[in-house]
Formats: sequence, structure tokens, C-alpha cells
Amino acid sequence: MQVSQHQLSQYVFVVFADDWGRHPSSCQHLFSRIIPQAQVIWVNSIGMRTPRFSLHDFKRAMQVIRAWIRPKTRLKARAGLGSLDPASDTASAPSWQNTVCPHIINPVMWPSFRGATSTALNQRLLSRAVHEALRHVAPGKHPILVSTSPIVPGLFRDQKFARKVYYCVDDFTHWHGIDGRAMHRLEQETLDACDLMIATSTSILDSRASLVNASALLTHGVDLKHFSRAITNPASPLAALPHPLVGMVGVFDRRVDAHALRAAAVLSPQATFVILGPVIDWDTKEFRDVPNLHFFGAVPYADLPGHVCHFDLCILPYVVDEFTQNINPLKLKEYLATGKPVIASPLPEAIRLAEYLTVAGSDEFPHAVASALATIASGSPVTPIHARTGLDTFLQSESWEAKAKRFLSYILEEP
Repeated sequence: MQVSQHQLSQYVFVVFADDWGRHPSSCQHLFSRIIPQAQVIWVNSIGMRTPRFSLHDFKRAMQVIRAWIRPKTRLKARAGLGSLDPASDTASAPSWQNTVCPHIINPVMWPSFRGATSTALNQRLLSRAVHEALRHVAPGKHPILVSTSPIVPGLFRDQKFARKVYYCVDDFTHWHGIDGRAMHRLEQETLDACDLMIATSTSILDSRASLVNASALLTHGVDLKHFSRAITNPASPLAALPHPLVGMVGVFDRRVDAHALRAAAVLSPQATFVILGPVIDWDTKEFRDVPNLHFFGAVPYADLPGHVCHFDLCILPYVVDEFTQNINPLKLKEYLATGKPVIASPLPEAIRLAEYLTVAGSDEFPHAVASALATIASGSPVTPIHARTGLDTFLQSESWEAKAKRFLSYILEEP
């Protein structure tokens, strides 16, 4: 189904997701392509995890409070960028800073959904903030609710919305630090009330499709232009490191198979291993006995390709368990778009792409890395030429522009 500009002009999307511009999630990738065609009200992150006494949570709480008390940051004007036409020059990667911006609201919230009282309070606060924004931003338009979070079932029962979509990107009932039972209850209510669930992985789709009125699969896309045309950044701190360089991009948390990573670095001491991304729930001092493993923290998305260009090998070492079985890592296709060889743990999405990369379990991972490094040192390609040709064709069909078109067609097609 092709969605027309006239159709889109009748609607306003109300999106519950992570903070706009904080990091480029799949929902932000999709809506950065949708914003030029439709109005979007973006509700910044309403945390699912009760804050703990930690420096990370304190800093995050201060960011949220600042957003509450600065009225000028509560609503930002819409700016346009890009097109759903992949042939357009404006369909290139957003900067995530100045080019694309929806109307943003930061609702005042109680930092917990654990009990019935706090859940009801937050539903009232959210409903009031959303209805106020709709009156201010898009009077007369038909609102469509899209949420990546399962903790707003009250809004899914709000009859004001013409369509209510649960964009299920993860199984939050198994997230570290989240009350699984409370999350399961809230998600069940959300699934029962939504008109459509769009899942990012086949495992999520299979486990929840029978619980919803309608469902669809939309795996993550890739900003091919951003990653495939990157130029090595000589100012990158990675430029001074000795090769071969083995790199991982993304959040370094308890999903990462630290055992496999450590073993790989120990088995290949001639290589330099680097992690680009925030470290959560780990103390990097635990790895100080591995001298060739380095943590560089998060880097801006716009600069990421210039750093990854220094990699000789991209890795994705994840623990494979009940939680990670449901994830579809954005970075997999981004890695592949760079043309670098990739080694990944046997997540379902990695297995689906196995003809383009190397899949290795925890015990095999260090040896797979060592073997790839030996192949690179010999000057031979790690990825066969025929696989590379097929990969280029595959990635062209996986662009975020194509995904955004499909996303809209799922939402706006007649039930």
C-alpha cells in the first residue's frame, strides 16, 4: 500500500520512545523520515526502571528534571529533512542535532510504574500532557498513537486516537533492573488494547501475535549512505592505535558476553580491541588485566562511521539467553554496510544474516576472531566475493526510507 501525502496530512503521530536526539534508535530512524510528510509529537522517555542509587541514574534524573523546569525546552518547532524517496539527496543520514525535529514534550512523571497507584498517577499525568499538546500543535487532526514502551496502557484505551500502535522493539519483561512482573502486566494490557503490534524480530512476533488484533514484522533498517560512504577520520583516537583493530559499537551492558570478549583479546594479544559506547552495569576496572582492550565511551552518531573505518574486524559478542533471543541489534546491518568483516554471537538476527557474516557461540568466539585476523593478515578477504555482491543488493532493500514506507503502510491500511 502506497501512503499518499494527502493521507498523512490528516494525521498527527503521538510517539512514546526514548529521548529525541539522545541516540538514534529504530523509532527515531523511522520518524526522521516521516517528519517531513506528517506532524509528529514526540514524548521523551518515560523510564521503565525505578531509579537506583547510582551515578548513572542520578545524572539521568538531573537531565529529566532540567527538561521539566525549562519551559522553552518543552515544545520545539518542527523542522524538515529528507524524504521517503531513497533517490533523494535529502534522504541521507540525519545529524540528530539540528536538521530534524518533531514537537517534543517532556511530561512530569512519578519515577515508577510498579504499583497501581503510581501507574494510575502517571497515566493521568501523561494523558493531560498529550491532550494539551494535541490542542496546541494539531487541532482538528486525527491522532495516531505509536509507543515503543508497554507502560502506557491507559493511553491505548483512549478513544481519541484513530489508531493505536505498539512498536515492540524488545522484550522488556526480561530487562535487567526492571520489575518483570509489573512489566508483564502492563504489556498484556497494552497488547489487549492496541490496534496493531509491529515487531522488530520474528521471536517477538511469534510470542505475541496471538495476543493482538493485528501484527506485522518490520526488522531494523540501515542508513546505507551514512555507513557505506564513510571516510576515515584521522582525528579519531583510534587512528593512533596499532592494527589489527577489532571493534564493537553500542551499549556495553550485561547483554555483552564479556567472557567471550575477554577470551578473544587474550587469545589475540597482537590485536587491539576497542569498545565505542556507554558502559552500564559494568566497572571497566574489571578488564584492566587485559591490556589490549580499550573503552572509548559513546561517540556521536554522525561521527560513528569515521571511527568504524579504522576497524579491521567488527564484533558483536552477546550472551544468548531468553532476553537477547528477542533483540535485533541495529549495529549488525550498520557493520555490514561498512564492508568490514563481522563476527557475531548466534542471535536469531545474526543467524538470519549468516551468509554475510561469521556466527560464533561463546566458546568458539575467540577462535573465530583469531581465524579472521589471520585471514586479514594474509591479505585474503574474510567475506567471499559472491556473498559481498549479494549483501550489497540485500542492504539496498533494507534502507530506513524503505522501512518507513512499510511502517506507514502497516499503520494506515484499513483494519
